[in-house]
Amino acid sequence: MLANIHPPTLRIGKRSIVIFPYWIALLIAGILFGLVGAVTVLRDGLHVTGLSNAIPWGLWISIDLSAIAMGGCAFVFGVVVYILRIKRFEVIGKLAVLLGFLGYSTAGMVLLFDLGQPLRFWHPIVFWQPHSLLWEVTMCVVLYLSVLIAEILPIVLEHPVFHTHPWLTRFPWLGNLMKFAHKVAHWFHSAGPILAVAGLTLSLLHQASLGATYSVLAGRGIWFNQSAPVQFVFSAMSGGISLLFLASVFVFRVMRPGQVTDEALKDVARLAGGITLLLTYLRVWDWAVTNYYSFNREIALQTEMLDKIAPYSLTFWIGQALLPIIAGSVMMAANKVSFRALMAVSFFPIIAAVLTRWNYNFAGLIASITYDPFTPGVILNSYTPTWVEFSVASLVISYWLLMFSLAAQYLPFQSTKEHH
Repeated sequence: MLANIHPPTLRIGKRSIVIFPYWIALLIAGILFGLVGAVTVLRDGLHVTGLSNAIPWGLWISIDLSAIAMGGCAFVFGVVVYILRIKRFEVIGKLAVLLGFLGYSTAGMVLLFDLGQPLRFWHPIVFWQPHSLLWEVTMCVVLYLSVLIAEILPIVLEHPVFHTHPWLTRFPWLGNLMKFAHKVAHWFHSAGPILAVAGLTLSLLHQASLGATYSVLAGRGIWFNQSAPVQFVFSAMSGGISLLFLASVFVFRVMRPGQVTDEALKDVARLAGGITLLLTYLRVWDWAVTNYYSFNREIALQTEMLDKIAPYSLTFWIGQALLPIIAGSVMMAANKVSFRALMAVSFFPIIAAVLTRWNYNFAGLIASITYDPFTPGVILNSYTPTWVEFSVASLVISYWLLMFSLAAQYLPFQSTKEHH
């Protein structure tokens, strides 16, 4: 363990119990439970899930898109640190890279099980489909994950174990390997501005394309609108930066007090609040354009049928409009608000980002328009996740939490080298 790190404790009476070992044990149990479902779906195929030809996307794809959105802070703070060169965010930028890597690697794990042929995961890289939006998304995600690996490698190799471990002198080949790894990491760090520009470009491309995907799918009545690509970009920024604020307070204010100033943390909250308010403004205007100014009978029928079987409109007005307005307003006034209040409201943009992807996935699948040229109608489908889907969800979520917990406990986010 690094020095000056205060692990979270739980006080019971006069005793203070370090909860880290018990938390890790709980996450390992979640991973073991998830492996049971993972083996089942890889052995038996997708028919053990609740997915069907009518509902090909379900719980897994919602987790996949949400995980990618939660990594949206990485490309934002790549620009802040390496392009704008705002040095007070350098340490927070390293945490943003970690969250980005965890988000995109989690999405990759989910897709491994969501694909009907998981052993063909490499096909999009070799067999190009340039007319497909999902192929463009796949290539951007693969390339951006490579960029994140290049950005996180120097952070990991700054740990003292890679410099002072006795094995490095006991086994010369291992010492030489570490020297080579440090040279590569130093080169990656020197190329930080280039990686930041590449990350920004790739992220904007695939985040926007995820929103644009819904324009070419059946049942696009309530789904697609011209601002969907922009909403997906701002939603990833809003939810991702809010998650970064939560993680930063936990890592740099609870576990490592003094490593980052309170002013810098509150600047992160203000940035998340401003983007959240802008996103909510676009979201409400989009609803007005789609449902009020250009009234469409099929869209109204879709919404009515969705509201009968799920709280679709309720999740929009409360989860994607009202709560984000409250959160954005409070976070914009960060200097006048306590950290506890900021942490409480920062959950709202995260929930809104997840709801956006959940509603987009199911709004056009559960109640889809037939698009019959003579008598268009709406078909109502059903979907219930099976235990296998919840098991795999437990696997990937536990992986995310485990990697973050270990990084918060052991990873050095502040370099001692002058060239950093």
